[in-house]
Amino acid sequence: MAFRCPLAVSAVLAAVLGLAPAVGASELGEAALRELLASRALRGARIGLAVERLTTGERLLERDPERGLVPASNQKVIVAAAALAEWGPAHRFETPVYTHGAIDADGVLDGALWVEGRGDPSLVSETLWKLAEEISLRGITEVRGGLGIDSTYFDGARIHPDWEPVSARSYHAPTGAFAANYSSFRIEVFGGPRLGAPVTVRIAPGLSYFRVRADARTAIGGGDLSVERSPAADGQGELVHVQGAFPLGAESKSYWRSVALPEPYAAALLRTQLAAQGIRVSGPVRIGRVPDDARELLRFEGERVDTLVHRLNKYSNNFIAEQLTKLLGAERFGAPGSWENGLRALRDYLDAIGVSTRRVVIADGSGLSARNRVSPAVLVRVIREAALRFGSGPEFLASLPLGGRDGTLEDRMNGDVSGVRGKTGHLRHVSSLSGVLSDASGEILVFSVLVNGARGDALEVDEAIDAFVVALRAPDPTDELDSRTQSSLE
Repeated sequence: MAFRCPLAVSAVLAAVLGLAPAVGASELGEAALRELLASRALRGARIGLAVERLTTGERLLERDPERGLVPASNQKVIVAAAALAEWGPAHRFETPVYTHGAIDADGVLDGALWVEGRGDPSLVSETLWKLAEEISLRGITEVRGGLGIDSTYFDGARIHPDWEPVSARSYHAPTGAFAANYSSFRIEVFGGPRLGAPVTVRIAPGLSYFRVRADARTAIGGGDLSVERSPAADGQGELVHVQGAFPLGAESKSYWRSVALPEPYAAALLRTQLAAQGIRVSGPVRIGRVPDDARELLRFEGERVDTLVHRLNKYSNNFIAEQLTKLLGAERFGAPGSWENGLRALRDYLDAIGVSTRRVVIADGSGLSARNRVSPAVLVRVIREAALRFGSGPEFLASLPLGGRDGTLEDRMNGDVSGVRGKTGHLRHVSSLSGVLSDASGEILVFSVLVNGARGDALEVDEAIDAFVVALRAPDPTDELDSRTQSSLE
């Protein structure tokens, strides 16, 4: 499917969004901009900013709008917009399953069950349970030749080179053609009943794939726990190592970590879900190619693209961003999906909507790379194009966190139900917020604020950005038109 830039906004779309007639640039907006630039938290920072009308693209406010800055997770709006343009909101990625060997009258497969990973980012514990159910419904009761995983739809690069050094935290989750639970898992640590007692460690999902070594003890006041993971020495599974001290009487604490081996982890989870469906699997897990003489058993459909984009933007999911980037590359230029062809697809998307990529640097999909350079003008153009696209604009808008309500904006804007939908972004000395809002007249504005190199505390920088964005609305709670516009955005 070719990327296409939508035509001018129709009267139907204007009615759906509840747009009011255009008004002049707000004096409150100019005052808010001056206050933002004077903020102590932003001293010494490089600031780029643009505010435009959604319908016309008229620039209302700006500060170095063409300046290329590190966008952090605002990069994800480009991936979200490109994915919706490429596949549409209703598309589902498929995961083919094959049998290799004879199946007897009792449903016993005398051979291997093969899964061809096709990069679906939506595979989690629950969906793999459903996949196992589908296999059971096809009459399979036992698999004697183990599980085969074909991961060749993606290249072998699991971790982007720009992310080094890579931690075990879940936001550094590796990509994989067959991956589950966003290549992450949860570790729950419980203190002992008395001083010196060992801690208890539980893992979700509870798989024999994980082996736990707990060297932590219960102590007065406790201390920082070290929770790390690494591939097991025998190459089968991963070792979770917990060290340090845990406070006596404290509630349990959750830690989220990425896996080191996405395909073996997903295979172990699938094996467990097959067992839950009464399908016994014996034999090893093999990583390779589906044999030429294997027979297709089914094609499992994952979640819709709009659901993936919702999770991507609401919760700033790095794993989904990188999976979609590689999927875009495979879709447009052929397998294997890679960062190289995925980033080329993103640049093609920007070209298609009229954005010059001459000064744009796209290094990854998630925004974790500090090499990314995008201007506020580019982000505003992407958001306008995505919001106005007839076939997927509502889904794109719905994916953006609501100010003071949900996602990564739930605890921001002082809980103000402000009619703001925005994508957040953070890296070291980088804060960004880009999205849409309804102003005091009920008109929809598109904005992007990028701050690099601020010396102030990150929380103070966010508060300064939020104050600027909320001031653009100057909300009047008695304004009936504003209430209708807020409802249309929700």
